Amino acid sequence: MISLFMIFALILVSAACSDSAGNDAEEKEGTKELKVWVHVPADEPEGESYDKRAKEFEETHKGVKVTVEHIVKTGEGSGYNDRINAVITTGDLPDIITLESVHTASYVDSELLLPLDKYLDQSTVDSYLETIVDAGSVGDNLYALQSFDLSSPVFYNVDLFKEAGIEVPADENGNWTLEQAWSYDEFLKNAQKLKEHMVQEPVHMFPDNSGWQMYAHSPIIFSNDGQLVGENGLETDGYLNSDNTIEALKFIEKLFRDGIVSPTVRENAFALGKAAISFEGPWMVDVLSNEYPDLNWSLMPYPYGKKGHQSAPHGSWYVSATQSTEHPELAAELVAHLTNKDSAKAMEEAAGLIPGHKELLESSEKYNEYPRKLMLDQLVNTEHLKPKSPIFPVLEDVLGDIVEGIALNNGSVEELVKDAIDKADREAARFK
Repeated sequence: MISLFMIFALILVSAACSDSAGNDAEEKEGTKELKVWVHVPADEPEGESYDKRAKEFEETHKGVKVTVEHIVKTGEGSGYNDRINAVITTGDLPDIITLESVHTASYVDSELLLPLDKYLDQSTVDSYLETIVDAGSVGDNLYALQSFDLSSPVFYNVDLFKEAGIEVPADENGNWTLEQAWSYDEFLKNAQKLKEHMVQEPVHMFPDNSGWQMYAHSPIIFSNDGQLVGENGLETDGYLNSDNTIEALKFIEKLFRDGIVSPTVRENAFALGKAAISFEGPWMVDVLSNEYPDLNWSLMPYPYGKKGHQSAPHGSWYVSATQSTEHPELAAELVAHLTNKDSAKAMEEAAGLIPGHKELLESSEKYNEYPRKLMLDQLVNTEHLKPKSPIFPVLEDVLGDIVEGIALNNGSVEELVKDAIDKADREAARFK
C-alpha cells in the first residue's frame, strides 16, 4: 500500500516523466533481467563502480541480464527522487534503487523495500560496519546496504589557533583524538578567544534550512542526550521540546547571538582564512588539500553536550532491492554484490570514502593516519541517532526551520520549537 506520505511527496515535487523502465521489463525467454536505478553519473567513481559490479554479476550468473540506469540527481537529489516518486504510483519501480539512508524508514513504511536479511546469509551481513547495517535497518529487518560511509569532522585553522593562543588537546602522538573533544563550554570559551583575535565571526556554519541541518548539526542535539522524535517516529512533543534538546538548541543560539557564527552564509570563509572553525563535509578534505595547499588546517572532533554522549554526522546514499522485483533472492544478492569489499576499496581509492566493511578498516591506508583517522573513529565510536521515522523529511524540514529561525532571530528557541512541533504533528496525523 502506498502511504499517504509518499502521495504527499508527489504533490510537493514536480514529478518527472517516467520512461518505460518498468513497463518494458519483459524478459527475454530464458533470461532473468534486473534493472538498477542509481543517482550518480556513469563517469563518477560511484557510478563506475555500479557498472563494473553489475557486469561482474552477469559474468558469474548465467542467464542474468543487469541494466544500470544513471539518473543524475540535481539539488538535494530531487531529479532522481522525482523519477522514483513518479513510478511509485504506477508500481513500476526497478528491481534495485539507491536511496538516502535516512529515508529508509519512510520507504519501508510505504512497503516499497525488500527485507534483504531474509535472503542474505548472516556472514554477509556481518561483514559490513555496524553503523551501515544499523542505518539500513528498520525494526528487525535490514533493507539497505552500502560499501562506504561518510563522517564529517569539524575543520580548524592551525595558524589562527596558534595566533589566538589556543592550546589544542593532543595525545602522546600530537593528535586531537575523539576522547579529547571539547564540551559546549570549552567550545564557546575558545571561540570567544578566536573572535577577539580575528575581530569577526570565527566559526562557520550553514544556517539556512536544508537537509544539511539534520546531517551536520543534529549531532549537537544528540550529544546532549536530546531527541527529535519518540520511539514510534511520530511523537515530537516531549522530545523536540525536552530539556536536553532545548539546552542544545540554546547552545546553537548562543553561537549566533554572541557573534561567533554569522547569521548568513559566508561562502568559502574557511578556505580563505576568514573562519577558524568550520562545520563542513568530509569531501572538503580533498578540496582543501588540492585547491588551497597553503591553508594550514586540521580536524577536530564534534563538541559534545553531555559527557559520554558524543555524536557525529554519518550517512550516505544506500542500495536497496524493491518489492517490485520478480526475483527477490537474486536482487538481494545483487545488492550485496554492488556494495561488496571490492567496491569499498575502489571508493576509498577514488573518492577517499571510509570503507564500509570491517576487515578493510585495519588495512585502510587513508583512515589509519590522522587527521582522517578522526573521521573513522567518529563513525565507529560515536552515537548516530538520526530518527528512523516515516515522517523523516518533515523532521528534517522543521529542524532546518528551527536553526534558520535561530540564526535570523525570528523568535525564542521555545517559540520556534513550538511551531516545529505543530508542523510535525500535522504531518504525523496522516500516519495515526
